[in-house]
Amino acid sequence: MKPEHKEYIKEFEGPPKKKAVFLSVALIIILGFAVYGNSLNGTFIWDDKVLVEENEHIRHWSHLQQLFIKDIGAGAGNQYAFYRPLQMVTYMVDYSLWKLNAKGYHLTNILLHILTALSVSWLIYMIFKDLLLSLLTGSFFVVHPIHTEAVTYVSGRADSLALLFMLLCCVLYIKSSLSKNVGVYILMLCSYALALLSKESSVILPVLLLLYSYSFKKKLQVKEFASLVSLALIYILLRVTVLAAMLPDISSSTSTTLFQRLPGVFVAITTYIRLLFLPLDLHMEYGSGLFQWMDLKAVLGVILLFALLIYALRKRTSDPLVFFSISWFFVALFPVSNIFPINAYMAEHWLYLPSIGFFLIMAKAISVGATLPRRQAGGRPPLLKTLTIIFAMCLLSFYSFLTIRQNTFWKESLTFFEMTLKYAPTSARAHNNIGLAYKELKQIKKAVASYQGAIAIKPDYAEAHYNLGIAYKAAKKNEKAIASFKKAIAINADYAKAYNNLGNIYRMVNTNKEAIAAYKQVIKIDPDYAPAYNNLGAAYASANRNTEAETLFKKAIEIDPNYAEAYHNLGVVYKALDDHQGAMISFKKAIEIKADYPKAHNNLGNAYRAANKREEAIASYKKAIKIDPGYAPAYDNLAAVYIQEKQFKLAIGYCDRANELGLTNVAHLETLKPYR
Repeated sequence: MKPEHKEYIKEFEGPPKKKAVFLSVALIIILGFAVYGNSLNGTFIWDDKVLVEENEHIRHWSHLQQLFIKDIGAGAGNQYAFYRPLQMVTYMVDYSLWKLNAKGYHLTNILLHILTALSVSWLIYMIFKDLLLSLLTGSFFVVHPIHTEAVTYVSGRADSLALLFMLLCCVLYIKSSLSKNVGVYILMLCSYALALLSKESSVILPVLLLLYSYSFKKKLQVKEFASLVSLALIYILLRVTVLAAMLPDISSSTSTTLFQRLPGVFVAITTYIRLLFLPLDLHMEYGSGLFQWMDLKAVLGVILLFALLIYALRKRTSDPLVFFSISWFFVALFPVSNIFPINAYMAEHWLYLPSIGFFLIMAKAISVGATLPRRQAGGRPPLLKTLTIIFAMCLLSFYSFLTIRQNTFWKESLTFFEMTLKYAPTSARAHNNIGLAYKELKQIKKAVASYQGAIAIKPDYAEAHYNLGIAYKAAKKNEKAIASFKKAIAINADYAKAYNNLGNIYRMVNTNKEAIAAYKQVIKIDPDYAPAYNNLGAAYASANRNTEAETLFKKAIEIDPNYAEAYHNLGVVYKALDDHQGAMISFKKAIEIKADYPKAHNNLGNAYRAANKREEAIASYKKAIKIDPGYAPAYDNLAAVYIQEKQFKLAIGYCDRANELGLTNVAHLETLKPYR
């Protein structure tokens, strides 16, 4: 026995522990970048438009307070029933680094996912003191394609943020049982607070800690546990009182009973387990449809639920890992099970937390086979050990391949929504969003048809009516646009963006009074919506109410210090008030924020001309033309300068070019007529 024992020890002594930990961490990091690297080429999709692209609140640190008192869509004039300020703060950080370059936001998501996978591995090691088990669990977590919806989708960031801080809280809770360090205790509370500020489902954490204590017969840390429960209760209290406006409107959901929704719970269980084993046909938008009790998936879900729970209970003493893993899966799934009405019966990103239980069991099965001792004769590993290692490598490769492939569907909007419609043809949201994709491609007729398809499925879909109005506006069908915006407002009386665009249409058709009324309504609904102040200022400026316009443009800039258009419009007002120095400063600021702004360069040239700085004026006009060779006013203004300079040949060239572009200046033509 001694030689055999020595051989076994030699095999598993391996490298020093620090080196093994380093290699494990490095492997998870490499796997994370390898499988999600191609997601860096993705664009903003679906809710990314509202949470990032159109969100005024993430564009300057002066709005930080707004992120903590309003819902996640408020900065874009949209209403969401989600209070996730930490998620929005990370977008603010991203915006300060990359502005609207989607690559940077995707990089942040990848980094957060890798950190979460490392935290999964850390927690498993803290519980089981098994480095291979923790490595395998973290590796499966980081590569499995079920998580693409939480990682490749910028708006899915709440999942990784919440889980990261939940896991850190769990690790620190375990550490606190070993050492009563005040610093560990404070960090534990901070971690849980950050998790709660990332996603609502984090309230389930105390139940998971109870599960840990029960599964492994660990003494409950009363002080620490009570503190975490208190934090959860404070959060819940704030959500139902001070932040009650951000609670979901379940009036439509409560038209269904628990008994009606319950078959969908079991259908989801069946589908979730299938997707974890065989993650094919992944997609967004499963919908909130109801199922019958005799649906095959519902029946199978009932069988799977009770079979797994019975098996877990039987293993509670002999194999607590199995009990813990299965229980973790179902406990973590409970908040999003639709037992309490939510907006869908299932979603792939809801597996981000529960899937840890699945990966842990998988990792345990593989680690048992992979750590079989060598045979005594010949020193070669048994066949089962070899097959287990090969199987693990193949499984990781298979999941990695599927994740890399799935990322390609998120690369651009049209491909993504076409795939979504393939799986959810009756989804009003999918029809609405493919309309957005068509609009980006300037295929307005297709966009209109898609929005109309969404409305046909869901007539009270305010966002689809709003988007239809935007499409009609792009097609210059102003009356239809007005009707669509009014319909959106009739459905949602607090639809700030609909009022704002209604005002824009009224200005286009020269009904300034109605435009002003619409903009004032926007400000009444959302006093921090900068575009409304800018647009109201423009309406006042067109009515020669320049002093009032100046105040409004300054207010827009106060709300959003990076608002290039507001600076430009302020410059126009200063020029109208003969404040040429103020105009130049404002136009320069607009250009500083947005260098490729031809209108600002052109008007800066006008300000220079008014101040008799002709060389600077010429340079500004030429810069406008360089940015936009089809910008007619700059050609016309260059013609005017060269007429003043008596350089008539140059003036003729620029005048003719302006005329070709549709801007005919009769005075210039008459002046230049003798010199042709």
